[in-house]
Amino acid sequence: MDKHKEKQRQSCVQRAVQHIRRNRCGTASLLLLAVGAVILLLVQSGGVSWLTDAPISQPGRVLLVTAHPDDEVIFFSSSVTALHAAGAEVFLLCLTSGDAHGLGQQRVLELEKAAQALGIDRDHLTILNDTRIQDGHHEIWEQEYVAGIVAAEVDVRDINTIITFDPMGVTGHINHEGCYTGVRYYLTVCRRQGVDCPAGWSLTTTEELRTYSSLLDILPSALESKGSEDAAMYTNHDLYGMFRAMSAHKSQSRWWKHVLVTRYTFVNTLRRITPLVFDWTMPLPMPDLARKLPSSQVPGQAPRPAANPQLESNVHLRHEEVSEAADRRGKFMARLSRRIIKSRTHL
Repeated sequence: MDKHKEKQRQSCVQRAVQHIRRNRCGTASLLLLAVGAVILLLVQSGGVSWLTDAPISQPGRVLLVTAHPDDEVIFFSSSVTALHAAGAEVFLLCLTSGDAHGLGQQRVLELEKAAQALGIDRDHLTILNDTRIQDGHHEIWEQEYVAGIVAAEVDVRDINTIITFDPMGVTGHINHEGCYTGVRYYLTVCRRQGVDCPAGWSLTTTEELRTYSSLLDILPSALESKGSEDAAMYTNHDLYGMFRAMSAHKSQSRWWKHVLVTRYTFVNTLRRITPLVFDWTMPLPMPDLARKLPSSQVPGQAPRPAANPQLESNVHLRHEEVSEAADRRGKFMARLSRRIIKSRTHL
């Protein structure tokens, strides 16, 4: 009898300790969110001179180049909402329909709704379904082909600024890297021709601690972005629109809880893209966009003209590999996938 009472007492104590720990974690989380919310308000109100957005100078007409439907909200919603708040015109080029798991048609419809929630007009949205640039962790894209698509979009839209991923692509996804290498190749060819070119900017990949710092990462982001012409920072100016956009991607709902704790939901830091350096020569022709682009479009979109003929000549480039991206490729996504699988096994 005494042993039974002792076990009951120990069980009660353990439950009480667990309850206290849960309450402490919950209280700490709420406190951190409250502190982050205050920081976000200070940034957007200009209450602290050094703690404000560090915008791109004269962005004009902005082209956002992404790999998949949902990239625009998971990673770039801060930039999109801030640019809209500043009066810039934002266009979205999504290079795939996200059909890696056979959900391409559904994800295209979701992207149209999400873009609208973020303030991107349907006429400003281009979604491709090209056999040469498909969604997948093992799909390697030709940088010159992607560059040709970007060139066509820039010409049609009269773009002044391009924003895309950096070499590590935030998650290490090879398609994100493909966006960066294609945009960088386009900028290299464009400047080689000596014509007016858009400014290129890439979204900074941060270490895991900062990635999951959520709102609190606004402080280090502001410090690293101030006083540099090659760096910019934007905070999210429409959290309601961002949540509406995320909810539009119903097929990707498994990522929602991770999105809420990442910095990219609340702040974006951008770096200017540096074109390639010409060392030794190797001819790399631009793709025949007049033939390729119309067949690659999502049904219902108007045919697109070819790229600028000046950009279709052979160029001589040094092949430059990004070792950092190769080292970190897939690690971030693998960690998120393991967490999702683990959470599902406990349901």
